[in-house]
Amino acid sequence: MEPQTADAASRDAAEEVLPGVYRIELPLPFELEAINLYLLRLEVGYLLIDCGMNTPASFAALEAGLHMAGASWQDIRLILLTHMHPDHIGLSPRIKELSGAAILMHEIEAEHLDALEDESRRLPYLHAAYAAGGVPADLQAQMDRQFVFVRKDLHDVAPDTLLKGGESLDCCIGALEVIPTPGHSPGHVCLYAPEAKALFSGDHVLNEITPNISWHPEHDMLGDYLASLEKIAALDIDRILPAHGAPFSGHREWVRATTEHHIQRCDEILKAIDAGAVTAHEIVGRIWTRRLEPIHHHFAVFEVLAHLEHMRRQGRVDATETSGVLEWRLTRRP
Repeated sequence: MEPQTADAASRDAAEEVLPGVYRIELPLPFELEAINLYLLRLEVGYLLIDCGMNTPASFAALEAGLHMAGASWQDIRLILLTHMHPDHIGLSPRIKELSGAAILMHEIEAEHLDALEDESRRLPYLHAAYAAGGVPADLQAQMDRQFVFVRKDLHDVAPDTLLKGGESLDCCIGALEVIPTPGHSPGHVCLYAPEAKALFSGDHVLNEITPNISWHPEHDMLGDYLASLEKIAALDIDRILPAHGAPFSGHREWVRATTEHHIQRCDEILKAIDAGAVTAHEIVGRIWTRRLEPIHHHFAVFEVLAHLEHMRRQGRVDATETSGVLEWRLTRRP
């Protein structure tokens, strides 16, 4: 992706989506193409939700968006990171340096970020998960290499405030409530504005696509995600403001359809296991019949592992380990 100048970015850099709330779209150098940051007016200065990746194009687009919103770097007083993925935190050190803003992040997400291996910025359990999934060694190496450019944006972030959930921030559209929504990541949060009936959904609820649910050790990430969806469905919301895609409405229908999607994915996995003991890698090959690029194979393996762990806790599947590789079997008929 070619670097974008501030002048080019300024043509549609900021959109006022609610009174005093601006959506600033930044480019991404991969398939999602763009991420939405949200700038909300406070009594003094602004709150910025998420930070984008640390690329020249993203920095130029954000600078242009701030200008269109009538704000400067120094006007940013708070930075709230919905979660620690690199497209959400990449520019945070630079923005903090320019603005002096305080960074807020959920305590579980901060712990997850701290657990990354210092040299490589890899998840400490990454290769063990590849091995447990039965991924061949040559494909493991390809998958790891394709993440190098993403991991460079997994900066150490020292939040000034660790969130637990339940906190409230006052902004131009009234109170903004911090709602923990684990699933896409362990400490993901959404921000709910009850007076405006608006939800800043991060990657928890997205327009036209479903977020990736990845396996984490000792967690039922799919179970957490489905429970978080129920929590969001209970809220009175007129407008979803997601991290990717245009704002939209109809959150309860989205929750219903997404829940059904994961039920169907579980059924597909059970059908793939029905023929006999299989690894997560083999299940990926049976569900995704087209060849996946290594980076997409990574996401598919981790998604399958998350669904398997969810069903293992339900007593529907179980696994036996041989030389570190898990082979999955049905414990009862689907």
